[in-house]
Amino acid sequence: KHSLFLLNLLLVSAFFVSGFISPASAQNGSPTAVVVTLEGPLTPVWSSQLQRGIDQAARTNADLVVIELNTPGGSVDLMNSLIQQILASPVPVVVYVSPRGAMAASAGTLIVLAGQIGAMSPESSIGAASPVGLQGEDIESTSEAKTKEILKASARSLAERRGADAIRLVEEAIDSAVAASSSEALQAGLIDIIAQNLDDLLAQVDGRTVSVNGEDVVINSNGALVVPVATTLVEEILGMLTNPNIVFILLSIGVQAILIEISSPGGWVAGTIGIILLALAVYGLGILPVNWFGIVFFIIA
Repeated sequence: KHSLFLLNLLLVSAFFVSGFISPASAQNGSPTAVVVTLEGPLTPVWSSQLQRGIDQAARTNADLVVIELNTPGGSVDLMNSLIQQILASPVPVVVYVSPRGAMAASAGTLIVLAGQIGAMSPESSIGAASPVGLQGEDIESTSEAKTKEILKASARSLAERRGADAIRLVEEAIDSAVAASSSEALQAGLIDIIAQNLDDLLAQVDGRTVSVNGEDVVINSNGALVVPVATTLVEEILGMLTNPNIVFILLSIGVQAILIEISSPGGWVAGTIGIILLALAVYGLGILPVNWFGIVFFIIA
């Protein structure tokens, strides 16, 4: 009994000690960088993952948030949501196109511009931000013009502090799907840094002054402790739903299940399965935000 009591006491003590050591190390002058990795097409999961990283950085007094970005693009609505989160962050945000050979295409271009500092790894690319339809098709001329103009206005607002060359390049990316290498983007002022890796990035941004919510902040990042934000199990599962192959399977089975329910009314299994699969497919297409996704399941229940 005594040995069991001592073991439990040690476990409880270790839990509380580990809970207090980590935040204290960040608050005792040791620089800390919270790293959020966003890879693949934009999904609603990114929003919750990014917000969790920003909240963690603010809660632990971290010196900056680094977004490691590698994306072919995605929904304009999702892009706007991520940009708003970055702009509202109380902690400086560095958007880093990584690893080598990565891309910040389409919506990713404006996400890079939203950070206080934009960075790219060698052999990476940025641009090709012309809007297309949900299936990648060209959109009709009037809608295309309206979408391009609002995107260019947003891009000019984000790139204003970067100079005329940066504004010209990002407008060409939206108008004509122009893309740029990391060296071309740096020369135009579209980004601030080319970094070989995360350590090189942290060394280069150290001592830079950025504006965060209207206040000048000096970044302290040299030799910073890197704290990655891991995806949760739920986020990993929801992220899988954005795979086009899985979305197609969900749509096919979901429609078939609904048709079975209609042809043989009176049951509930086929109809319920069909609605759930269609809801998952719609979420995977990026049309249904995660909050409404949850509400749909409450209604089904």
